[in-house]
Amino acid sequence: MAFAPNRIMAYFSVPVAMMILLPYAIRRQVYESADGNGMVIFGPYRLVRDMAILVVLFLPALVLYFWVMVRFGPIYASILWAVGMGLLGIGLAGIGRGSMVMPTGSETPEGDRWQIAGLAQRPGTRLSALPLALRLRDSAPAGTVVVAAAQNDRLLAGYKRLGFTEGKDRRVYWQADGRQTRTT
Repeated sequence: MAFAPNRIMAYFSVPVAMMILLPYAIRRQVYESADGNGMVIFGPYRLVRDMAILVVLFLPALVLYFWVMVRFGPIYASILWAVGMGLLGIGLAGIGRGSMVMPTGSETPEGDRWQIAGLAQRPGTRLSALPLALRLRDSAPAGTVVVAAAQNDRLLAGYKRLGFTEGKDRRVYWQADGRQTRTT
């Protein structure tokens, strides 16, 4: 519920968030803090690979759609499609617009790009996702451009305080030079 405005939206958002998280979990890019209360996604940014994994995940839904169309007719298939898209839309609305912004743009420097995303903290617990994100960022290989997209202006200001450079549409980047120092 940390990423949704209320409990109802959270119920719809959790399956969508899990679907978005799955490509990163498959690539072993989801990190948990030592206390188990914080989570961060960190690793090479590979948009095409992530989209390919999502397409594979959508294949069962497409098969179900065509099965319903053949078995019960186009009216029922259309109803199934409308309900599915409605639930997906509600889930995406619960997650928020900021999470749908691509973390790279024309202003992002060239180089191998790694992404920090999905910082999540269990409500009512001591902050552990942010220190984990900083440790991961500082471990990036020299020459790497670490990218992220802030969901709101408050988070954007936080990224900037941590040494990230602001880009367009709340995108930020940080260049690993091999001699990182913590900026806290």
